[in-house]
Amino acid sequence: MSVISSLIGRLLHQASYYLSHKGKNTLLEGSLNVEATQTAVLKTLFDNISGSENANKHGITSNTTLKEYQKQVPITDYEYWQSSISKQQQGHDFVLTKLDCERYQPTSGSTSKIKWIPYTQAFLSELDNAISPWVADLYQQFPGVRKGKHYWSLSWVPSDLRNKLTTSINNDLQLLPWWKRLFMAGTMAVPESISLAETSDESFFATACYLLCSRDLSFISVWSPTFGLSLLEFIQDHKIDLQQTLTQGHWPDKYPGLKNIPCPSNSESAKIMAQWNGKADANFTKKIWPNLALISAWDTSSSKIWAKKLQDLFPHSEFQGKGLWATEGVISIPINNKYPLAINSHFYEFEDLDTHEILTSWQLTAGQNVRPIISSGNGLLRYAMKDHLRVTSFINLCPCFEFIGRIDGTDLVGEKLSPEVAIQLINQFNQFDTVTPITLIAIPAQSEKEKPRYSLLCSATAALIMSDKEATEHHLSQRLEEQLCEHFHYKLARELGQLDHAKILIKENALDYYAQHKIDQGMVKGNIKVEPLITWEHASFESKAAEPSTIDMEPVR
Repeated sequence: MSVISSLIGRLLHQASYYLSHKGKNTLLEGSLNVEATQTAVLKTLFDNISGSENANKHGITSNTTLKEYQKQVPITDYEYWQSSISKQQQGHDFVLTKLDCERYQPTSGSTSKIKWIPYTQAFLSELDNAISPWVADLYQQFPGVRKGKHYWSLSWVPSDLRNKLTTSINNDLQLLPWWKRLFMAGTMAVPESISLAETSDESFFATACYLLCSRDLSFISVWSPTFGLSLLEFIQDHKIDLQQTLTQGHWPDKYPGLKNIPCPSNSESAKIMAQWNGKADANFTKKIWPNLALISAWDTSSSKIWAKKLQDLFPHSEFQGKGLWATEGVISIPINNKYPLAINSHFYEFEDLDTHEILTSWQLTAGQNVRPIISSGNGLLRYAMKDHLRVTSFINLCPCFEFIGRIDGTDLVGEKLSPEVAIQLINQFNQFDTVTPITLIAIPAQSEKEKPRYSLLCSATAALIMSDKEATEHHLSQRLEEQLCEHFHYKLARELGQLDHAKILIKENALDYYAQHKIDQGMVKGNIKVEPLITWEHASFESKAAEPSTIDMEPVR
């Protein structure tokens, strides 16, 4: 890298920091009086929605008090807002807010396969109020990130969704105002156009090429650590093609979807690839990215094991966990080695998971187990998230959290499947005479060589098991995979190589085996009920002696 380009890069980083540091100061000042800060956020929200159909339906004006708001608006979910969102998508004005909707962001639903979350300018400003203090803190705590290029998550966009979208959906920079993107774009290692490649393989290949060319890479931000691991695995599996591309500066013929994207080249990187033994280990990452100062990714709950593996591959880099973000909004962000509530973003309430009392953010105490309820600038009011958080500490008066897991559903790598999805699958497979579906199982990876996956545990007759078990499992596994791929985030995780192929598991004594698993977890046999969706750690599915089942089989609805 030339001296001039290095100087320009540092100036751009300094500009990005300057544009963000005010956000951190605002958050810290607000943490001195959380009630006043959150009350001001709620007042702005009422101003933005008053006069809309949403506000009129719930009796909300600019002068509505918090007590009135909580009385007039119930705790809601996506289904509560679905008809209003659909009406707004059809071109009706002033449905949820008085503001125009910039775009609709897809995410997995529960009973619906895709939820479309409206993003207004007010909502994007709320997200920026969370991103800015995080970015400022990042520059302050990890000064090495100022010395090179950055990679912010640019996940591939499935082609069948593109005609439904007005903008790239998986580009983190799209969450920022244009004037911030202008400065930060100059520091990016991978161009935005990569996320719009024709296939996931093409997107991965182009991403790998640009990253390998960025010898000065200083920061990587991904959501799931399995995404980062998948990238390294891809580099390992495509060593020769990548080396040739870095040498020649043009895409391989087998990737025609990249023809309109500039192809990078770097002779130094190509030489390293030529001398590399093909094993993606710490020696390789240090050699190819010697100045990588920081990696940011999820590191809690089911992501913990994968975060540790990613850290082990980059011992020369520091690691930072993410706060809690969702398509529907942001809850917490990394600040000062803690994860405080993003108090300048949305208005927050919390359900105490022990008492079920609804609390404001200034009423929380350390040690509480809660789930967040957010009201945001897109018009979705008192929207209950399905995340289990624990209050760990405070920054001044602002509560900080640890993400424990999903309240219901499973989320191995960001695929977000719910019990409702599992029930739908079970009902569908109940139509087959050959097997009886028991439960959908999320199986975390058993070793570093495996990927997490989903399996549908089914019971079958001894005759089928003796005669046609393997063929039946193969056939129905294909059906299971097809059904699961109808859900957006599952399909995306499969396309990105984060999940293994779903599998039907047939056992003659499947119900008893399920019961034994629950007994091993400490449950009393007579109290066991079959759940439609479970996470099964260390599932081996080897034969195991079990007493005749006394499970209470609830009807699937």
